[in-house]
Amino acid sequence: MSAFLSYTLARLGLLVLALGLGYVAGLRGPLLLVLAFLGSGVISFFMLNKQRSNMGGKVAGFFTSINNRIDANTRKEDVD
Repeated sequence: MSAFLSYTLARLGLLVLALGLGYVAGLRGPLLLVLAFLGSGVISFFMLNKQRSNMGGKVAGFFTSINNRIDANTRKEDVD
């Protein structure tokens, strides 16, 4: 499973959990949504640090490879 997919699913799981807990606690409507998003965001900041770092490394590597290919093509054009 890709790092992006696992991190996204973990974030969605935390959001669903926060929504469920808020609903059980008696929250409804926009207040439930706002507090669930804020709560899941704060929790994920601490609990998903390893997954977020892993995903960030994969994304950075992806864009580095794109930049390397662009640089290689630019050097190739300069030689011609």
